[in-house]
Amino acid sequence: MTDGTSARNAIPARPILWRLLFPERHRLALALAITLLAALAELPPYALLSQSIGLALTGTASGGDLLGLAGWMGAALLIKFLLYSLAYYLSHVAAYRLLADIRQTLVRRLAVAPLIWLQRHSSGDLKKIVLQDVERLEQFIAHHTVECLAALASPVFVALVLAWIDWRLAAAALLTLPLAATLQALLMRGLGPRIEDYGRTIGALNGATVEYIRNAPVMKAFCQNARSFEHMRDLLARYHAMITAMTRKTVPGWSAFMVLLGANIVFLLPFGLWLHRQHALELTEVILAVMLGSGMLKPLFKVAHFSSEIGEILAGVRRLAPLLAFQPTAPAAVAPAPAAAADSAFADAITFDRVSFSYGARTILQDVSFTLKAGGFTALVGPSGAGKSTIAHLMGGLVLADRGDIRVGAVSLSSLSEAGRAGLIGVASQDSFLFAGTLMDNLRLGRPEAGADMVRHAARIAQAEDFIAALPEGYATTLGERGTRLSGGERQRIALARALISQTPVLVLDEATAFADGRTERRFYQALRAAYPDQTLLVIAHRLTAIAQADQILVLEDGRVIDGGRHADLLERCPLYQTLWRRQFDSETWSIRPKGTADAAHS
Repeated sequence: MTDGTSARNAIPARPILWRLLFPERHRLALALAITLLAALAELPPYALLSQSIGLALTGTASGGDLLGLAGWMGAALLIKFLLYSLAYYLSHVAAYRLLADIRQTLVRRLAVAPLIWLQRHSSGDLKKIVLQDVERLEQFIAHHTVECLAALASPVFVALVLAWIDWRLAAAALLTLPLAATLQALLMRGLGPRIEDYGRTIGALNGATVEYIRNAPVMKAFCQNARSFEHMRDLLARYHAMITAMTRKTVPGWSAFMVLLGANIVFLLPFGLWLHRQHALELTEVILAVMLGSGMLKPLFKVAHFSSEIGEILAGVRRLAPLLAFQPTAPAAVAPAPAAAADSAFADAITFDRVSFSYGARTILQDVSFTLKAGGFTALVGPSGAGKSTIAHLMGGLVLADRGDIRVGAVSLSSLSEAGRAGLIGVASQDSFLFAGTLMDNLRLGRPEAGADMVRHAARIAQAEDFIAALPEGYATTLGERGTRLSGGERQRIALARALISQTPVLVLDEATAFADGRTERRFYQALRAAYPDQTLLVIAHRLTAIAQADQILVLEDGRVIDGGRHADLLERCPLYQTLWRRQFDSETWSIRPKGTADAAHS
């Protein structure tokens, strides 16, 4: 079991559950009180029926007597129906109100959850928390509360009636209960970890399903359907094996438990008849005892079923707990003062001081140190896997450094709240995400109050203005889910314009201009520097020609900064930069020539 799983299991779920139910405590208490009355209302119909049977057997009943008893029986059943209906109505209203509040709270918590935490959870995990785990609470609140209380109260009321008739009848009716309870306790032993494993498997299966559906078009294009299904198939096999093992372990004992709940008739009927022959009981009393006692323990089946489900419900509550713990305001441990200090200190610089970062056992960055001059244009270059995007992720808060520090002036970046960091550093990457909504809504995501002129200015710099003007409704055009109505390049332009509209003091562009050709990319950076001359710019770009104008170019290799300077200086002294430049120049000037013309072309 992982440390994360152990920590989650240590979360006390019951106090959290009671806290979630607290807003509807009065409505639920009223529903439970009415449930007790409904359980009590189950007894009169049996008493009236036993009296009718007794009169019929003795032949002393008139038609009027039987008709009157039938009327009273109907009235008793109607009262029982009305009481249960009212109890269920109240419990369902409470459930739906609580579910709406809990889901709204979870969505608000997702909005303030740290990026680090979100990165550790797949979309399938989050979907399971917000939808499935919360939905289980509906069953608990709307159904289990009423049904379990009724299932517990009914045997108690019946036992009291049997004891009132003859305490020995009550003892005979309860004779199989200790054995059934012991068997149920044995069934539940060790089931908790299995339920936790079940929840983790369902979460992983949800994530794999979402990934498979989302990537299906790409996999079809490369004829990789079978290979892409392997991970999902493995999870399905794991799920099937787990369910099979749980079924084999629980079904035999569960079947025996169900039989025992109804087996008290074996003792109750002979003993009741013996008491009647001893003239200790009237025939109607025996009939009533058998009718009530033979089914008195069967409601406990619902309690046993609930006890098997409560583990899943509490496991879901434990999964809700970390998300519910995030507060809409900045944590107390993160003082607001550093954020304000950082804002004024931005005139200094951003400093990476011996920063190291690893993914598991793989080292990505090792003792990286450099300074981004305030208002300067810095570019990161290097071969694939050198750690360029990881630096962007560190600045954007997607990951945390293992060692070292990143400072904004004199303030550590790690001391800033999520809101403080987002207000200082904007990030645009090649992987853009757009929401369903209008184009204007997507552009104003980081600055809802941005005016139309500011939006159009940013769109012009991001070279998105022309294609926006060609859309049917321009900026009011409604985008599909994930912006599928736009091409990949158009989505990148919108994401880039969105970052510009935020007007953060620092802007990090991680391959954000991959949509453009070399000439367009150069024009973009020129326009960007002209429009926002005081903005600190950190760029990761594939084309070196686009960032040759940078104030500082840092060369990374194997997670280290091996050199830094201006373009001309690096071309003279840095072998790796020379190699990268030459390869790009050769690829851009490469062409296909007819055979035999190569020598002439180079002569």
